[in-house]
Amino acid sequence: MRAKCNTCGYPEKTCICCDITTVMIPIKVFVIQHVKEASNAKNTARLLKLCSDDIDIVTIDNIDAMEALSQSCHCDSTALLYPSTNSISLESQHEKIASSLQNLLVIDGSWKQAYAILQQFPWLQSMPSFHFEHAPSSQYRIRHTRVSEGLSTLEATAYTLSTLYNINTEPYIKLQNAMQDNWRGPKAHQRSI
Repeated sequence: MRAKCNTCGYPEKTCICCDITTVMIPIKVFVIQHVKEASNAKNTARLLKLCSDDIDIVTIDNIDAMEALSQSCHCDSTALLYPSTNSISLESQHEKIASSLQNLLVIDGSWKQAYAILQQFPWLQSMPSFHFEHAPSSQYRIRHTRVSEGLSTLEATAYTLSTLYNINTEPYIKLQNAMQDNWRGPKAHQRSI
């Protein structure tokens, strides 16, 4: 078994600690993670957590944590990042969203897994949700997706925080790039950007 870094959790040969920069954010972000995503070495949610103390990851199999989250999140101060028929454009409503937001919920998983999470936890559907109109192109090249505009969880969260609060989220992107540059997986897993 490969030795892992105690700080970043990656194998010592692919440690990314020298690329971690702290990002202070004005809200609490909860990444609701599918169980299969939690064990995936390529998941980007843990990179977010390495940069910001105000980001927590809750896996859906932790029923107690999911129940506590449902009790602490209220419609007037919480929003869900998820495109749906009722979601609003982040860019068009960013000032209104930013002024009232205390908690941001981000689902981490494939589109199919995200939909399943919404069905499993109906309280998520009662939260105001938003989508992107002008999201940047993804720079996440080590994961395949059929969605051409799809962003990694890290990229979607960074874009949201940048749009709402005009904070520099480059450290997140830098860390994602460092992880990709150190990736030792098969070249077939990489996509061209």
